[in-house]
This record gives sequence, C-alpha cells and structure tokens, in this order.
Amino acid sequence: MNQTEIAEDADRLMGLLRDILEREIREGSSKRNALRIALVWAINADRLKPGSRLPPETALARDLGISLGTVQAALRQVQDLGLIERRRGDGTRVSAGTKFSPTIWHFRMHLVDTGEQFRIMHQEVEVLQSTEQGRWSEQLGELPSFLVIRRQIEGTGGIRIGAEMMLDPALVPPHLISAGELRLTNLRTVIEQKLKIKAAGAKHRVKCENVDPRKLATFGLDLHQRTLCVDARTVLTDGRPFYFQTLYVPADQIELEF
Repeated sequence: MNQTEIAEDADRLMGLLRDILEREIREGSSKRNALRIALVWAINADRLKPGSRLPPETALARDLGISLGTVQAALRQVQDLGLIERRRGDGTRVSAGTKFSPTIWHFRMHLVDTGEQFRIMHQEVEVLQSTEQGRWSEQLGELPSFLVIRRQIEGTGGIRIGAEMMLDPALVPPHLISAGELRLTNLRTVIEQKLKIKAAGAKHRVKCENVDPRKLATFGLDLHQRTLCVDARTVLTDGRPFYFQTLYVPADQIELEF
C-alpha cells in the first residue's frame, strides 16, 4: 500500500469515528463514552484490523475535536476490553486476539460453525434494583435488594447473549453508575476504578439448562434454544463479595474458551 492509499484509509477511519462520535453525543453520551463506543465498533466490525496501528492520540484529539485527556481515557477503557495494546514508542495497535489480556479474567466466546471469535456489535444496558433472590444470594447474602446491571448483547452473525451482574447496593451505590457509561466496557474495571476497590479473582460454573422463558424474553433470546448459563463469583482483595454474574449463551451457536 502506497502513501496515498494509507492517507486515504486514515481519512476514511477518521470519518467513520467522527460519524459515530457525533451520533452518540447527539443521543446523550459523553465524549469519552462516545469515542469508546466508536473505537470498539470499528475494531469489532473489522474496520480496524488486528495488528493495525491507531492514529496518534494527538491526531484523534485534533481531528475529532475533543481533548487529549478524553482520548486517553477512552483508549484506557478499550484497552481494558483487551481490544488494543498500548506501548510507549510504538503507539496503539489493535490486539491480535491470540492471548488473554490481563484485564480479561473469564473467557472468550467463539462461533461453533466457524471458530471465529464472537465480537460485540451492539449492546443495551439497564441499571436497576431487584428484590428477587437466586443463586447470587449464596454469594452476596440474602439482601433486601440487589443492584442489577443487565445487558442485551448482539454480536457476530446476529447472535444474541444476555448478561446480568448482581451487586450489593451498599458496596456499589446505584447513583454512582449510569447505563450510558457502561456500554461496551469491561464492567469490572469500570467499577473498580470508580470505587477504588480491587477484585481478587473469580470462580466459574457452566451448566446447560432450561432457563425460565421469562428470563430469556428479558434479553430477547430464543425461548426454545439450549442455553449455557455461565456464572462468575468474584470477591475483593479483602475477601468481601464483589459481584455475581450470569451470562445466557446459546449453546448451539457459541463455544467457550477459558
């Protein structure tokens, strides 16, 4: 590829990022959240190829009309998802996806038919409170209510996944987080940074089971599909319970890599 073609590619990428950024801001996102969403979409849609270098931080700030600090904050959140690697002297590159990022604890998902890594293209987030008791009560205790972060995820091939993270509202006060700032993020690292706490590790349980159709309907999932329920129980470094998370994954379409 010659220098003219490289410049044209860079212009197209910047135009794409600008379009998504402006749309997200119009819909109420902060500039940091809007840039994170734009970058994640560009990477997961393969507009930015594995190993390719992102524009310099100063160029992103200048061409998108946002501050350097906002660019750096958005890039840190994309890095927490394991999608990019930032090295002094080499800039920022799209991760090759061949190894787990230190910030990604749980697992990766692959399409059963092709082996391709499942990538998130769209995500809706709700933050709510619930009095319902369940498996999470064993981890968090039988509390009067739980803070729930519920995500409807659509990714590669139009495959849908549901996710619910349950937390103690005494640990994570509901007024401190909003749905908008959690879209297309690593929830754990966002909460850790906001509350200045640190998780110590996670234990997993994977089971293929019949899920209540009402739960599947909550996420817009196929009511008749075989579903993998993937539970993650996480504690803080001081031993206190942190969160209980369940993913509802279509068993015939997705396989897990731990």
